[in-house]
Amino acid sequence: MRRKYGCGRIFRALIGVLAVVLLTGCASNEDARTRLRESDGHYKEGVSFLETDQQRAFVAFQKAIALNPDNFDAHYALGSIYFKRKEFIEAEREFRAAAELNPNDGETLNYLGRSLMLQGRRPEAIEVLKKVTTLPLYGKPDIAFTDLGSVLESEGDIAGAVEAYKSALRTDPPNIPRSFIYLWLGRLYMKQGDIPKAQSALSQAKALDPDGTVGTEAARLIHRLDDFHRREVK
Repeated sequence: MRRKYGCGRIFRALIGVLAVVLLTGCASNEDARTRLRESDGHYKEGVSFLETDQQRAFVAFQKAIALNPDNFDAHYALGSIYFKRKEFIEAEREFRAAAELNPNDGETLNYLGRSLMLQGRRPEAIEVLKKVTTLPLYGKPDIAFTDLGSVLESEGDIAGAVEAYKSALRTDPPNIPRSFIYLWLGRLYMKQGDIPKAQSALSQAKALDPDGTVGTEAARLIHRLDDFHRREVK
């Protein structure tokens, strides 16, 4: 009988321990859910202030991340504020955090590439931007291709830059005015010494923006090419 009584005491003790563990787990789960809700609330608060009070939005996004370091939207939004402030090291940090949470988000990767580019870390930027151009669901590939073209040109890879800009022209509908891309292509063809292609690209830029700054610059470059051609003929 005494043995049965001892087993009963042990059994009740085990039940008590199990109950404490379950209650602790429930409390932990509820605490985690509360933190997620509060994080989301701070993120939404930040969004509401983006246009009117950037500093309040900035603080709200920081609070959202403190409560939930896996809040992708808050990392992206905070990175965007840093980027607008030209604080590119901080922007890179936030965009990297967002990219780790969603490796296939084109906007995040594109801004990460830009942040690296504007820090002068061009080889890293090229690697990131090339990845963006391969994402099948990214809706703004011409932006990634033009950013890539700009970095490649800075690295002296004119041929690679030309191909990037040509790929940007295939995006339909475009997110970047094609007049700009034709202008950039025309300049690159001039660097390559390919006068016919330069004239063709610049003529396209001028036709697409006849009265704007792009058209004016294209006309100026066409005039320079014409002068060069006349001197060559003489």
